[in-house]
Amino acid sequence: MKSIIPSSSLFLVMGLLAPHCQAQHHNVEVITRDIAIIGGGATGTYAAINLKDQGKSIVVIERNTRLGGHTATYQDPATRTPINFGVQIYYDDPITRAFFTRLNISVGPAKFVAGKTPLYLDFTDGSPIAGYSIPPLGADYIQELHKYPYLENGIELPDPVPEDLLLPWSEYLVKLNITDEAITTYSRPAVAGDLTKILALYVFNNLNHIMIEEQTQGKTLANVNGDLSEPFRNALAELGSDVFLNSTVTRAVRGSKPADGVDLYVSTPQGMKRIIAKQLVFAAPPVLDNLKPFNLDKRESNIISKFEGGFYYTGVVTNLGLPTNHTYINRGQKTEWHLASLPGVSMFNPTFVEGTYYYWYSSLSAMTQEQVESSTRNTLKRLQKTVPGANASVEPQFVAYASHTPLHPTADADAVRNGVYRDMDRLQGYRNTWYTASLTVTGSSQLWNITSQLLPRIIAASEK
Repeated sequence: MKSIIPSSSLFLVMGLLAPHCQAQHHNVEVITRDIAIIGGGATGTYAAINLKDQGKSIVVIERNTRLGGHTATYQDPATRTPINFGVQIYYDDPITRAFFTRLNISVGPAKFVAGKTPLYLDFTDGSPIAGYSIPPLGADYIQELHKYPYLENGIELPDPVPEDLLLPWSEYLVKLNITDEAITTYSRPAVAGDLTKILALYVFNNLNHIMIEEQTQGKTLANVNGDLSEPFRNALAELGSDVFLNSTVTRAVRGSKPADGVDLYVSTPQGMKRIIAKQLVFAAPPVLDNLKPFNLDKRESNIISKFEGGFYYTGVVTNLGLPTNHTYINRGQKTEWHLASLPGVSMFNPTFVEGTYYYWYSSLSAMTQEQVESSTRNTLKRLQKTVPGANASVEPQFVAYASHTPLHPTADADAVRNGVYRDMDRLQGYRNTWYTASLTVTGSSQLWNITSQLLPRIIAASEK
């Protein structure tokens, strides 16, 4: 990679940080940039393109083999049809349209597979849930949502935090007498963990006006060609050698003053690289496992240790041995509100390739790809024995997989009550590090919105 000649201040930084560099790395390529970005998902890619447009030199470090984060697309080899098995839609708003226009993406309303009847089954034994359906979201929920406007575009909590928001959702439903909304609110897509124990504040933060408008008003956006990974491939083509894929930070030194910058050692397929930057943008989920190489101090550790992400996996499977005129949805036969048992598949969703489905899988602990696919196969073999018209002799074929762990980190009630979100916000810029990921919002358009608000502060810090 071509290096940018360091400014005099960065020469000073390099001198200050040099004692921290190990002798075995003395021959590594040194790369200097204004801003280093950790994570090439929705926020990291957005930050990289926009910072570059504003004249800043950047480098993106992404551990996966592609950009896009929770966006995952499999291309059917026979038809070349793209099958999205991560992010499914984008919210139709100006910031999303502007970003897609910037990346030369033609957009239109999202399209969905039609004509598939939902089958609600208990995936543990394949039995059908008689008389079950998901009603539309009601006025009671909307009324409750409007009580908390500070959860609509982030988590900007008052002090003290309303205690009702710190109730598990199952208790909030009962206390506020809105149990008619239970089935609908428990049917939110892409939510990991025990849904009854999720705090009310996270339900309102996730099932907000944006998701409601997507569902009720059709305010959705997608690529005209249906390939939601296309924007990130276009971004990668433009960013070129400023992106290190399949790469991880192994060691970091972050200065206490803007002039000190940050010093990163990065393991890449091309060997070890040393990156010296003025500011660091952490665009991956801010949990301790992800931040181990960054030498957190006590203040940072005390705050970030309060957050944990969910365990969530997705994949594409064909040859299910089930009739192809249905969507298959997991519900519990004997559980309250017919909630599905965990760990397990949430649903098998049809795609535009007949007979090929994508699935969502939620767990209470970490699982490997082999474990997820084995469990999913066992589920399909059970359904083959109970669903009318199924073929029990068929062997499912798994053709794509993605882990979304840690998904949407959250904190417990005590941490929220004690101001963990206030404390996290005060970490912005501390030790030349900025955080922008799915900590206070979950949808891509909202992530881009909060990132756009943070970028001027990052740029200002890089110019000190």
